[in-house]
Amino acid sequence: MDSFSGSSLPGSKAHYSKKTFSYIVATPCSMTFFHQFSGKTFWWTLVALVGLDVISFFTLHSTAETVLFFVLLILAIGIGIKKPEWLFPIAMAELISTSNGHSLNIELGGISIGLRIALFTILMIVTGVRLLRTKHNPIPVAYRLPTTLLVLLLMYGVLRGLVSGYDLKILYLDANGYLAVGYILAAFTWVQDSVSRRRLLQFVGAGVTIVTFKTLLFFFAFGHLHPKTLAPLYTWIRDTRLGEITLQMGNVYRIFLQSQWFLVPAVFLTAGYMLLAEKSRENGVRLAHLLVFAAIVASLSRTFWLAIVCSVVLFILYVIWSRGWRVLISRIPDLALTKIGAIALLWVIVALPIFQVEGTTVFGSLLRSRATGTQDSALDSRRKLVGPLLASIGEEPLAGHGLGAQVVYETSDQRYIDSRGTTSVSSYVFEWGWLDFLVKFGILGTGVLLYLFYTVGADLWQAANKHQAQSWLFISLLLSFVALLVAHMFSPYLNHPIGWGTIAMMVALVPRVRMLARPKKQSTRALQSLPAIKPITTRKI
Repeated sequence: MDSFSGSSLPGSKAHYSKKTFSYIVATPCSMTFFHQFSGKTFWWTLVALVGLDVISFFTLHSTAETVLFFVLLILAIGIGIKKPEWLFPIAMAELISTSNGHSLNIELGGISIGLRIALFTILMIVTGVRLLRTKHNPIPVAYRLPTTLLVLLLMYGVLRGLVSGYDLKILYLDANGYLAVGYILAAFTWVQDSVSRRRLLQFVGAGVTIVTFKTLLFFFAFGHLHPKTLAPLYTWIRDTRLGEITLQMGNVYRIFLQSQWFLVPAVFLTAGYMLLAEKSRENGVRLAHLLVFAAIVASLSRTFWLAIVCSVVLFILYVIWSRGWRVLISRIPDLALTKIGAIALLWVIVALPIFQVEGTTVFGSLLRSRATGTQDSALDSRRKLVGPLLASIGEEPLAGHGLGAQVVYETSDQRYIDSRGTTSVSSYVFEWGWLDFLVKFGILGTGVLLYLFYTVGADLWQAANKHQAQSWLFISLLLSFVALLVAHMFSPYLNHPIGWGTIAMMVALVPRVRMLARPKKQSTRALQSLPAIKPITTRKI
């Protein structure tokens, strides 16, 4: 299949002219889908992520957890000094595999500091040092205005929150999700050639693999193991904020991990490869598509399902427009069989005769009820939230209330009512993500965010048209980006590191034209002693 190739990095031996550019473009080769994402780095990352989960599980709420937190912190600092280009992909793998970044924690001032924020801090310090040393702005020209406006918008949000006298802890927690926009700067700084892009793909591949198998493992464990043996596992999932495990019916549990979002791009990448890039049949990509889709179904997330459906419609239209009906029709059997295989896999997991309650007859009805049902506490709470949000928007329609603003609404969530003794909820995080933008930033601020999102979408579309050999990759990323915008309507992802990390990874994978630093001028006397040389022009590699 295709891989990336690029030119030398700044500082390496290269030829210069008055305006010398290094073209980093994608060139085709004979790599399969799995070769794109796997390699030695992939396997080491996989081992490291499994190890992180294991030590997180066994050291939860112990002194050893604090010790290991600082050990990994020192290790990250060492990597930042010796191999700073590895920090960004490491941060992305952690982002994908641990949902909320609290695999290891320490307490400071009553606030839980997770491993993610520690990694992010080191990454941003190292990135800042790199920029100060090179004195080069890595942000592409098209992104400079929207990212500048975004930074100003976030500064306004914090200032407005301070002036309004909001609770400082709430203000910090609200602003914390937007700090992750720094991932975009790190992406432009550290992912600039074929080597760094391949490295990122392997880290991402390892992270997605971990999330997929965690989901299927939990789906089996909670459906079959004795409840007493599951107490430590459930406590770990809950206290590290990895996800939510809820009994649906029979022995079927909903396994929802927030980082399952990354399975949505994985679905489009595997499908995009099959439809747009596959030269000969590769069973590996079909197996990957099947497993990832099974994990998404096990999440029972209507937000993910709706986001996928919306982007699939666009995907079908694109394939017909660019490749014709024949390509689409020729791949329908494979795509359909993988979906059937995914459902069959989940059915088999439920049907295994190990500590069952009611058997497998409930599985089909559960999927139907999740897809078509409109009566549950989550949906009811969302509906009840709309009115208060619209009222809050109406109070400050243009400029918003700033970060840390809270809205009071009524909930039907019985778990919340039982634990708090009230139906009233006061929250700064809202399920309606786009309404959240309007509450905090108003119409003007939301316009700034839309400007940035348009820039990202246009960038991916241009990359798909410019680099035909990798059009499958960039179209898949573009469809995933559309799915992210849709998902944010019902679940807050774009005010969370997961959303901004997704955008950072997408823009990092787009090959760009970079201007190399000019060499220092030499004295005229030194130049006169050099033999005459032929002029050299740059060429595309």
